[in-house]
Amino acid sequence: MRKNVLNRIIVFRISVLSLLLSMVSCDFIEELPEANSQVDETPPTAFFTFTNGVEVETFNEVSFANQSSNATAFAWDLGDGTISTEVDPFHTYAGEGSFTVTLTVSDALNQSATYSETIELIEPEAPAVPDPVLLNMDFDRLPKSSGSDCTCSGWINTDVGEQGESSSGNGSDVLKLDNAEPDHAYQEFAVVPNAEYRVEIPYLFQSDQAGDLPSSLEIRVLAGEGYVDGYTPVYFTDTTEIPQSGFGYATVAQIEEADNNLTIQVVENPNSGDYRSFVFTFNSGANDSVALFIRGIGNSGPEDPADFARYGYASGDEEIRVDSVIITAVN
Repeated sequence: MRKNVLNRIIVFRISVLSLLLSMVSCDFIEELPEANSQVDETPPTAFFTFTNGVEVETFNEVSFANQSSNATAFAWDLGDGTISTEVDPFHTYAGEGSFTVTLTVSDALNQSATYSETIELIEPEAPAVPDPVLLNMDFDRLPKSSGSDCTCSGWINTDVGEQGESSSGNGSDVLKLDNAEPDHAYQEFAVVPNAEYRVEIPYLFQSDQAGDLPSSLEIRVLAGEGYVDGYTPVYFTDTTEIPQSGFGYATVAQIEEADNNLTIQVVENPNSGDYRSFVFTFNSGANDSVALFIRGIGNSGPEDPADFARYGYASGDEEIRVDSVIITAVN
């Protein structure tokens, strides 16, 4: 009897011990690492910055600068359906908008990290186009590179015409185109490409002076692309520095070539003794400079046949007076 009790006590103690060992082992179970595995002590981090253009033409061009660390692979979602695996992608978006860009990076141990940022692209307002700068816009009687003072100072290109003459009227000096001569005014000036400009020219037609051939005032805006090959305009600030030949448009035929003209305006005699303003606009197109050419036309039997033969045009019998040239940008 005592032996049986002792056996039971021993069995009970063994059972309790087994239970305790089982409970302890459950608390300290640790999974063994896979064979050849490594601990990633430098996991990757993801981060980027970006910049975009500030001009109207470039605001939607975005450069991304990857600032991630410990990464070997890069996956970009640029927010408009475009993906990239470049380190530092450059992307041109279609236009304005809000785009959530996500960068996911990973390393050689297949650890990954993600960073997202929303970028706002807003098209800036186009800067105001400045008014062009012309020399002697009021046709004042000023010194020129050679010869006497003249209202034509700053407006001479003797390759394409004779100089307009000085006169007075409208309370100031004026440029005169008359006497059946190939009188003209010519000047080059800088413009902004693809911009609109307004031209205002106060003028007066005198009554019939000597015959039956009426005069017309012709105004041409000439493309800078039509200059002599290799010519680059120089914009002077002093009338005495401006050459009188050998620059810009070299022949009347070149001026009259249709492709070289941005606009051609012809003003007829309004049969009024008062000064009037003729106004028109032109677009500069692809040009960053243009030339303004003003002449009197209407006479096929000029006073000097040699001059007519050289230039191919002459004003008619009526005297034309031009008071000024005002050109402003249309913003």
